[in-house]
Amino acid sequence: MNELYGKIETKGLNPYFGFMHRDKEKHPTLASDMMEEWRTVIVDSTAMSMINGHEIHKEDFMTDMDEPGCFLTRNGIKLYLSKLEKKLQTEVRYLSYIDYAVSFRRAIALLFKGDTDGEKDFI
Repeated sequence: MNELYGKIETKGLNPYFGFMHRDKEKHPTLASDMMEEWRTVIVDSTAMSMINGHEIHKEDFMTDMDEPGCFLTRNGIKLYLSKLEKKLQTEVRYLSYIDYAVSFRRAIALLFKGDTDGEKDFI
């Protein structure tokens, strides 16, 4: 999300002016909107891979009676972020508009750059 936020600001856009996510104080809704395309492919698949591969355990979660929900512990966050970083570095042929493998991180950057040879911007 932070990488998208930075790229949005670099393009001179307002990261707080999105249209799919609810506008909350200090929440970059445009960055959330742009991340939505990648959420299932990167974020959800990483979480499911960790659960199915027994890489994360019940002890890596906690609940808080003051705030409803289930949250990762510090160790759980560390495990998840490590796995997520590996996922972001994985090279795939995911994008239909390029004919070579790129990392997910590079694919997200291409949202802003378009065709890297022609330097045509999408945004």
